[in-house]
Amino acid sequence: MPPKFLWAWERAEDLRFLDAKTYGVAFYAQRLYLQNDEVIFNPRRQPLQVNADVYLIAVTRIETNKQGGKRPSFSENQLNNLVDLVKRTLERPNVRAVQIDFDAVASERKFYRRFINALKQTLPENTPLTMTSLASWCVGDAWFNDFPVDEAVPMAFDMGADDETIKTFLRNGNDWNEPLCRGSYGFSLEDAFDFTRRPNRRTYYFKSSAWTKADIEKLK
Repeated sequence: MPPKFLWAWERAEDLRFLDAKTYGVAFYAQRLYLQNDEVIFNPRRQPLQVNADVYLIAVTRIETNKQGGKRPSFSENQLNNLVDLVKRTLERPNVRAVQIDFDAVASERKFYRRFINALKQTLPENTPLTMTSLASWCVGDAWFNDFPVDEAVPMAFDMGADDETIKTFLRNGNDWNEPLCRGSYGFSLEDAFDFTRRPNRRTYYFKSSAWTKADIEKLK
């Protein structure tokens, strides 16, 4: 994998200006919404233009209905459907890895573990499996330290009530407590802050609007 990635969310993106030796693209491939025993499939609908040599990670966003009567069943059928839909993202041109983006609450973590283990077992050999992680997970309890993932990307932005606490934690020279989080950082251009970064870590960048060539010059 290259040392830097741009998250390309659900919008039209023309990233043909990227240097493939330095930048890859982790693109929104689909949103899977869990409700009752259903997996509601929402594929990417916006065009993504990249050169053929750019390293692509297909990102699957998972969300759940938490309303009474529509909460997900977390059944084997639902799990198997999730696994199949994530595997299909590897059929997109030039995709080399998959990433799961699921802000699982405490009651959903057991299912998340089952899902990640099942997905890992069915992915083609040597296919990297990565996940996003709330920054609070990386400094708090070690609930996902047994996940068979190649990296958990700490999203150090839009951290809600933990925002200033975690920013201060990093500014004071601390490192993530969770070892899976120690291979990368995730930042937003709209929520930048300074701290001393550990060397040799991959960096993911988020932006709420389309990327431009001028944006690349701002990235550290």
